[in-house]
Amino acid sequence: MLDATQNDLSVYGLVSATNMQPVSFNGCFGWLHLPPNGKSGRIAVLLCPGLKNDGLTGYRSYRLLAQQLAAAGYPTLRFDYPGTGNSCEPASDALWTEWQQSIHAAGLWLRYRSGADRLVLCGFRLGATLVAECAARRSDVAGMVLLAPVMRGRSYIRQMRVEAELQNAQTEVEGGLELQEFRLSPATVADIEQVDLRAASITPGISVLLHSEMPSRVIDDCVEAWTEQGATITTADFVGLEPLLRPTFMNHDVPIAAERILSWLRMTLPPVAAILPDEPVINDVALRPEGCIERPMRFGIGGRLFGMLCQPDSDALLDRVVIIGNSSGDPHYGHARFGVELARNLAKAGIASLRMDFAGIADSLADDDAGTHVFEVDRSADVSAAIDALQDLGFRRFAVQGLCSGAYHAYHAGLADARVDTLLLVNLPMFQWRHGDPIEHLVYTTESPVHFLSNLRSPDAWVRQLRRLRDEPTQMFARLALQGAWFSSRIEIFGLRVAQFLHLPIEPTPEEAAMRAIAHRARSLFLAAEGDAGAVALKQAFGAHRAPPGATLRVLPDLDHTLTAPRMRQQVIAHLQGFLMGAAPSMAAGD
Repeated sequence: MLDATQNDLSVYGLVSATNMQPVSFNGCFGWLHLPPNGKSGRIAVLLCPGLKNDGLTGYRSYRLLAQQLAAAGYPTLRFDYPGTGNSCEPASDALWTEWQQSIHAAGLWLRYRSGADRLVLCGFRLGATLVAECAARRSDVAGMVLLAPVMRGRSYIRQMRVEAELQNAQTEVEGGLELQEFRLSPATVADIEQVDLRAASITPGISVLLHSEMPSRVIDDCVEAWTEQGATITTADFVGLEPLLRPTFMNHDVPIAAERILSWLRMTLPPVAAILPDEPVINDVALRPEGCIERPMRFGIGGRLFGMLCQPDSDALLDRVVIIGNSSGDPHYGHARFGVELARNLAKAGIASLRMDFAGIADSLADDDAGTHVFEVDRSADVSAAIDALQDLGFRRFAVQGLCSGAYHAYHAGLADARVDTLLLVNLPMFQWRHGDPIEHLVYTTESPVHFLSNLRSPDAWVRQLRRLRDEPTQMFARLALQGAWFSSRIEIFGLRVAQFLHLPIEPTPEEAAMRAIAHRARSLFLAAEGDAGAVALKQAFGAHRAPPGATLRVLPDLDHTLTAPRMRQQVIAHLQGFLMGAAPSMAAGD
């Protein structure tokens, strides 16, 4: 791992206390969490994540759970399956088999590195289903923790198809299924559809903790079938574990309460001290995707910040690097792995990148290891710390890229740090966040004053507002204040546009003044999906069909906000890469 930390041991104690080590094995990336003071335990825990959105929403909670497990004496490994997160692509399209094989490899690796001789497999959603499929094939699994498991694969595939249709993504691929980062072959779809945990084989004597979101007959049947096979099952509700399912834009909300899991482990499979094997420190953790080499990197004061440096797999000396920040509270690899796709495509074109976590998101730490608001915390210092570390590695030219809230922070980082010479902003939702506004503020940015006033003429709208006032008076008054401030700002913008049309002398808006200042030293590309909040924000700030001063504006049709479908991500990557290399993309774009 690259270590570009500042020499501040008083702060570094917070990082080292977590005992987190980035690791890689068989092309998979992960984190090893060891008990404090160099101790280890004979029982280790392997955390198997969910897939798709479940992997995103559960990411931070898994890190917090891993830290608490390690502190309680259980060496813990969390990792990304092939084709997910930071891991390399799978060797075949038989993903269901590849994912199970990666769990077996992770279990062996964890035992070797920690000195443990027994494992507890813990899985979330489809990860829990994979755990149940794998456990019976191993003789070293003492227990399972299943968090909201997918009980029937057929129901999961049906849900994926509906989700793909709603997101305007391509649903059928030669009899398979394509959604977000996954392209499931017909054989993989069939493998998942055949899964029914009620029919799963269970090792006699195994202890199982099953947390479900709500009671169901399917779960009752599963518990009965497994008990008949000799398993000891403890069922529980999901109270305290809701953060696993919470949207990542609520990153600052109450964290997971994992004490119930820890209590069950201590009672059922108490930690037993063991001696760590020789040389437990992980040295070479580089990943080598096709045409790239990736290295985990800690930087900033005390090494609190984390990122993945992706470079071309060659000896070429590079001076350009793109810093890719978090979108919402998603981890650094991004929704549908957009961060990974972008980084590896850039590397193949000869451009390095660092996909990083801001403090308090995913694997980067904030004060007291608290989660941080995706808009209200200024990320300029985090980006500057990344630039400092990258300068130490020899880079001299710095671009900052972001999607949604990541674009918002990239824009402000470009204002704050004169070393930024390129801004790559995708679906920037706004130019200035008002402290204290609820996240639902983003909904209003796409509305027009005419639409707002027309709602006031609707009796149904008034009835809804009065019901909210009765049921949630505090929240309703806050919402009304927000709507009033929003409407006032829209009227002010309308007045500015009228003055511009009449060629009256007016002061430039803050956005115009900021972009003129940036234009003297940096190139800026604004990409916005047609009809998206980002396109509306640009229109409100600069007028219809007007680019920000000194910037390039491209409004692209057939995109959604989070670039769900592969064709959307490929289109955006072509624009970003072409802009960086000074060439137009190969596909048509609206201006």
